[in-house]
Amino acid sequence: MRKVAMWVLAFVFVLSFAWPNMTASAQTGSMKLVVDGVEVEGYEQPFMSQEDVLIPVEDLFHEAGYQVSKDAAGKVTVTNSYLTVDFSVADEQITVDGEATDALFPLTLKNYGNYVSGEFLNELEGFEVTISEDQQTVTVTTNRVQDVDAFLEKMVAANPNSYAAKMSIDQSMVSDTEELAMDMLMEIDMSVTNNPIGLHMLENTKTTMDGKTEETASEAYFTEDGFFQKTGENWTKLPEELTAGLLEATSAQADPIAQLELTKQFMKGIHIFEYDDAYIITQTMTNEEFQDMMEEAMSLFTDMVPEDFFTDNEAVEVTEATDVKEEQAEEDATVVEEAATEETADEEAATDEEATTEENAAVEETTEEPAEEAVEDEEIDLDSILDEVSISIDEFFIVTVIDKNTLFPVSTDGKTAMTISVAGETVTIKQLISGIFSKFNEVKEIKVPEDIIKNAVVLDLDSETIEEESKSEATE
Repeated sequence: MRKVAMWVLAFVFVLSFAWPNMTASAQTGSMKLVVDGVEVEGYEQPFMSQEDVLIPVEDLFHEAGYQVSKDAAGKVTVTNSYLTVDFSVADEQITVDGEATDALFPLTLKNYGNYVSGEFLNELEGFEVTISEDQQTVTVTTNRVQDVDAFLEKMVAANPNSYAAKMSIDQSMVSDTEELAMDMLMEIDMSVTNNPIGLHMLENTKTTMDGKTEETASEAYFTEDGFFQKTGENWTKLPEELTAGLLEATSAQADPIAQLELTKQFMKGIHIFEYDDAYIITQTMTNEEFQDMMEEAMSLFTDMVPEDFFTDNEAVEVTEATDVKEEQAEEDATVVEEAATEETADEEAATDEEATTEENAAVEETTEEPAEEAVEDEEIDLDSILDEVSISIDEFFIVTVIDKNTLFPVSTDGKTAMTISVAGETVTIKQLISGIFSKFNEVKEIKVPEDIIKNAVVLDLDSETIEEESKSEATE
């Protein structure tokens, strides 16, 4: 008898979870889900249960622009960094920003219980749920900015003339074919001005590899005087041709219209949430969008680098090879001439003519082929580099907090993971990024100290050595 009672209780317990799903089927079936005007398609759809609507958690928050993840235990976490909600079927609990709620959960066994009620969602900051009269459509309206284009225009227009920032980048890199594992922690402290363009940056890097840790420190200045970097006790300077490209690129980034146009290219992954004291901007990126960004970066890099940067060395090598081949051709022609003098006079004339023809042909052949090679070298396409590399974005989620009054950035945090495959080797790179911005319009003009300008050595890109810059040039 006791065993029968236990089975009955167990059966009732199971029915208590399954009942909402059963009644939903008997009442209205699945409904259409619309989030901020966009219909959400998928296998899981909302349904009515006991006069309330149950909405699939993952589909809802993914469409709403939140980062959605699920751990091994099945707990679903959704976040835009300002608001974080955990749905744990195992704990029968919903937590908001780490605080437990009184909401009943789960309300169904469908989709492993990961459905949220319209009643709970209406109480959550930034959400409003309405149901059509015929109970065929549930509409969820969030606090997202709908006109992203207009918002970005305002934000770019409010761009400060100067600011300070502290950034931290925690990066790990692992290769699948070699026993290569490297961890790198970069701490960056920088000051930036837009007019005139100026940058002063201090960087400390801690690298751990094969159980050994190495720490390095560097300092850099970038102004109209050039780009100067200190490594160890020495200061170096980029050559003028590269500095000009950097200045042009930096000026383009400071141009509000150009900056806005570049941002618009990736607006599909941008979501802006409005709260009482701040705007929260989240950004995701697909493989296709990343490819577009890489092409844009390669184009920018091509504009920055002098045209002969990749071809000078090759051209020199080709010229040297041409000279050698010409000398060899002349020696061969001389041998032919000496052999020809041993023949009869008639044969000598004919032989001389043939030798001359052979000599000219040999010279033409040895000079034309390298010329074609030089032309090919000059036509190196940087895009071909990307064609040989396969890059997969496994995770990309960046969050930036914007002050609601000034529209200046307050902080940024992000998590990225990508897999790079080239020549049969695969490398996985993961990054944790965090940064804080301050001193808006308070940073004074950045100037490179005179002793650095006078004593810095210039990188010679042709010979890959360092030349000391003359004091006269520094004075000028």
